[in-house]
Amino acid sequence: MRIYVIISVIVILIVAGCRRKPADDYDYYEPAKKDTATEVVDTTKKVAVKEPEPKVKEDVVKPVDVDAPYFIVVASYTVKDFAIDQKEEMEEEGLKPAIIMTNDDGWYKLAVQSFDSFEMAKKSLAELKEKGGIYSDAMIVYKK
Repeated sequence: MRIYVIISVIVILIVAGCRRKPADDYDYYEPAKKDTATEVVDTTKKVAVKEPEPKVKEDVVKPVDVDAPYFIVVASYTVKDFAIDQKEEMEEEGLKPAIIMTNDDGWYKLAVQSFDSFEMAKKSLAELKEKGGIYSDAMIVYKK
């Protein structure tokens, strides 16, 4: 009988030790906010600030014409703020993307190039996909 009492006490202690934490005991973390400040400038001194050179040559990059029928789209977002953040990052690299909506489907498409003909868009898409990265999933979108 004594052995049964000892075993039952041990089982109760083990079960009590394996109890789940209540929801209030878990730590929740908010995502880190993107730091927009890149440099602290002392306004008391006169210092010449050199503009960073774009990673892409200016003469090669053309702004996206939102009235063109064909676009090369690298990403689509349902949240406009996400599209704007990605657009700003690409502008820092020297690109001139545009956010377009080809219809009222609720998707904000990030276009990096625009064309008047499908053949020109197809040729440029093949060149962009070779770069990889965000361009590896690029596609041609037609706007009616």
